Amino acid sequence: MNADKAAQELKVIRQLMERPVRYSTMSGLSGILAGLAALGGLAADYAISSAWQDEPRTVMKINVLVWAGVFVVAFAGAVICTRLRERRQFMPFWSGVKRRILLTILPPFVAGIGLTLVIVYRWHAGWGSDEWGLIPAIWMLFYGLALWQVGLLSPVEVRLMGVAFLAGGLAAALWFQPHPYWALGVTFGGFHVVYGLAVWIRHGG
Repeated sequence: MNADKAAQELKVIRQLMERPVRYSTMSGLSGILAGLAALGGLAADYAISSAWQDEPRTVMKINVLVWAGVFVVAFAGAVICTRLRERRQFMPFWSGVKRRILLTILPPFVAGIGLTLVIVYRWHAGWGSDEWGLIPAIWMLFYGLALWQVGLLSPVEVRLMGVAFLAGGLAAALWFQPHPYWALGVTFGGFHVVYGLAVWIRHGG
């Protein structure tokens, strides 16, 4: 490692350890928007599943689009809200800190999406139909793992939400497979709204 690269690495580590940088781009509004997007997706998911009970394959295809839309809305809200806060503090759009955070959360997201696709494929092929109810638990567990890892570089609210998602995912896998709407509503909807309000109160919108 040359001197310039070593200096850059030390700068990133110092940024990660400084409380002002760790807290500076937190957005409570993005958490609230993510929660509302999830609740809207759940309402659409429930309505579609109820209306097309006799065509499960059609329901699956439509709901893939619904949840893809939920993710896009939540992700866009987080990016926009974070960027607005960064601009007020004259921070760059991309930095070594963001790169490390991205590398931290990427493996859980890839694993969660990959396992979901495996279950969907098995269901579509006529295998493992009982595994469908595990998808909400998989989402919660891998998302909770990602939040916990990011929480090591962030305020305590992120770590607490990570613990809540891990606990919710285990509970969903054990008890709530027949009731995915309740499980997803409480976690991705309710947890995000509570988190967003807590961050807004403590650190601003």
